Amino acid sequence: MSLLKFLTLPLRRHSSWRHPTLTTSLLRRRYRGTILAISSTFTFVVAGSTIALASGKKIQCDHEVDEDAEGAAAFPSRFHKPKWTASQYLSADEILAGGPSWWPGGSGIDRCDALTVPSNHDSEDYIAVFFGSSEEEDHKTYIGLFDGHNGTATSEFLSEHLISFLQRSLVKLPQQFDYSLEVQGHSSFEDDIVHDTIKYVFREIDEAIIDPTEVFASTSKANAVRTLRHAYSGSCALVSVYDPDTHLLRVALTGDSRAVLGRKIKAKDGGRDTYAVHVLSVDQNAHNPAEVARLNAEHPGEKVVENGRVMGWGPSRSFGNAAYKWPLETQKKLNERYLGDRPMDQKKTPPYLTAEPVITNFVVEPGDFLVMGSDGLWDCLTNEEVVGLVGVWLRKNGDAVKTTSPRKDFEKERGEDLQTYRPNQLPVTLQKDDTVFYKWWRTEKRFVNRDRNVAAHLVRNAFGGADGDLTDALLSLTAPRSRRYRDDISALVTFFS
Repeated sequence: MSLLKFLTLPLRRHSSWRHPTLTTSLLRRRYRGTILAISSTFTFVVAGSTIALASGKKIQCDHEVDEDAEGAAAFPSRFHKPKWTASQYLSADEILAGGPSWWPGGSGIDRCDALTVPSNHDSEDYIAVFFGSSEEEDHKTYIGLFDGHNGTATSEFLSEHLISFLQRSLVKLPQQFDYSLEVQGHSSFEDDIVHDTIKYVFREIDEAIIDPTEVFASTSKANAVRTLRHAYSGSCALVSVYDPDTHLLRVALTGDSRAVLGRKIKAKDGGRDTYAVHVLSVDQNAHNPAEVARLNAEHPGEKVVENGRVMGWGPSRSFGNAAYKWPLETQKKLNERYLGDRPMDQKKTPPYLTAEPVITNFVVEPGDFLVMGSDGLWDCLTNEEVVGLVGVWLRKNGDAVKTTSPRKDFEKERGEDLQTYRPNQLPVTLQKDDTVFYKWWRTEKRFVNRDRNVAAHLVRNAFGGADGDLTDALLSLTAPRSRRYRDDISALVTFFS
């Protein structure tokens, strides 16, 4: 058994440079004139013959400046436009080469690829996986994607604890429970004990995150701020649980990440194979009619959903975000005593958000693959494009998926795919394209197939595809400006035996 947590890659090679300490002795070498008593280190600007100190005091100096080499370097006659160098940035190829691949074996999974690329200063996306084993008590595989917001605290916490707590909870269920349910496609399983357990785990963790009892038992503001950092932050959670004994896949969603499954359709008469697209989750946000109806029923007469947002947030379900869950009295007390956020006027009948997931079931067939992505992926690519891109990738890389020598087959040379693919050339039936970013970048979608990690393949094509200059440009943007053009993006692709 193994529990693995995947962290993100930095977008830039970090280098730092700072001015040497400026002292009174250094200043005397630069200027001949009266030097007043000042601190040994200070901030200054030069304006004519006057030095302006950070304190607001001024020192009058002679105009004559020593023309030694050191002085010329410190005070050049003119400033030049800043220049960038290649060493300051990672290329798109370097960034996309960093995703892990796993070949767990014996768990009903042939291979799993992952990649996260941040847009925020610290990526708010985290990934955790648990691969079961036929030799262990629990054969199931657990895959979690946690898309944070308002900071990293909640998503990082979930990546460290939710999968392990869920696994421990499910393995305790009665062994006589009948998992071999005869289902085809989606099913609700209203009385399913496994569903009840998953929902219990999600709710239990969220209640622990937002519980203010410890804070109220103390008078310390510092303790309150540190204790409630996970509560004020927030995160979506998309968790898949696969049982290889029954081939049953369960997908639990809290938030607006998404899972889709691709299934090959064998071509007739020597044509090309295509792929069916099965959507296994529905984004929980203001564009989901079921979520809007639920919120309106729970808060009659209030404007909970407005301008495409839920109380100003994107998702309608999340972990944390306690400022939208605590009773108003709790919020007022935290605000008055513990540096808590001030309750917003429009909050009248919390809680508005919930961490309880919506769960979907699907019976997997050999050769199926599951794509789990944060909303940053689906803002760029449609469900059909994602499945079609994996299908294109499999034509070139399929031998490195089902293999007895994974590392060798992954590393060996492959023929270069020189084709550029338009959406209508992908092996899927396209639906309406409601994605936003390619329109925002003012470019058409054209895709390529050059990455060995299929998650990196999806991210590359989400961020420009065949337009390599656009991809490099998007990945060179840094926060906060990068958020105007792209979001944190995470992709997980799992191939079933």
